Amino acid sequence: MGEEIVTVSAGGKTWTAFESVSVAAHFRHAARSFHLEIAAEPGPEVTAWSFKAGTEVQIFFNGDLACHGFVDRYQPKIAGHKRAGATVSGRSRSQDFIDSSAVHDTGEFKNKTVAEIAQALDKFNVGILTDQQLPKVPVYRITPGETAYRVAEKLCRQAGVWASGQADGSILITVAGKGRNTPIIEGDNLLSGEADHNWANRHRDVIVRGQRPVGHGVQAMEIEATSHDPELTRPRAVVVPQDDDTDQQRAKERATHRRDSEVANSLKAHATMQGFHDAADMLWTPGNLVFFESPFLDVAQDMAIDGATFTQSRRAGSRTVLNLVDPAALGAKGRKGGKANSAWANSAGDD
Repeated sequence: MGEEIVTVSAGGKTWTAFESVSVAAHFRHAARSFHLEIAAEPGPEVTAWSFKAGTEVQIFFNGDLACHGFVDRYQPKIAGHKRAGATVSGRSRSQDFIDSSAVHDTGEFKNKTVAEIAQALDKFNVGILTDQQLPKVPVYRITPGETAYRVAEKLCRQAGVWASGQADGSILITVAGKGRNTPIIEGDNLLSGEADHNWANRHRDVIVRGQRPVGHGVQAMEIEATSHDPELTRPRAVVVPQDDDTDQQRAKERATHRRDSEVANSLKAHATMQGFHDAADMLWTPGNLVFFESPFLDVAQDMAIDGATFTQSRRAGSRTVLNLVDPAALGAKGRKGGKANSAWANSAGDD
């Protein structure tokens, strides 16, 4: 890996000199965020004009787009006659979809997928895409005042998928495991790391209960589905009320998704890497799988990148801190988890 060159395009100009740069990208977040510390150059009004609040910004790492968004805050500062600078922060283009109320002519959708509903609510040209086969939602009615993102996030959660912010500012409805970065190995390219083997939030039985808004009888009024975690022997159960219209199949999917998430989230790790790219010169990408091996941390398995925070400063150089989780936590298929594998791989006990 060579030197990481950060380039920022803003206000019709290109910038390459910064006190520090940080870009945070998380698989489960619909927007990326950025933070720049800029030393004022001669003619500070040029800096102010280029990075004023609302300005469109593109950030590149060695030519690879890392974030396309808008400046939310421009905070200039001065100390005497010699020191001046500014802090610039913002989020990717998807922030408009996240922050704005859902607006629709009827406020009701019938037999539409979450992607179709989100696309209908995308009045901001953010771009809502999916690479999944998504189930139809029989009926969804917008709650007055809820944001477009809240609608999408709620329906994504029920379908076991995520609205993931992309580098170009769009939102992809997806699951993890579509790509892969090169391995992280203790004693080779791992600068520092830590792991968390935590069973505090796991339950032997995950029970989802709900009702239909129409109909009567057990199939409409007493919908219940259960998923089991066979690694737990203590009688720990959690009841999850389905907050919208549901049926037996969707209740079952919700219970399985919750069980898988609990199991997979019982194994997490953080890895600090030199630079922003892996050994194959690919940016560390949220949602990608990576084989992580650290005997001291007691991890040797595929992990999914849940988040990547890229930072560059004159003092520390260029580093990436990766948040890693068992792939099942992000819906990855064909995963080969070690520490949290057996429960999601075994569904024989499900009702």
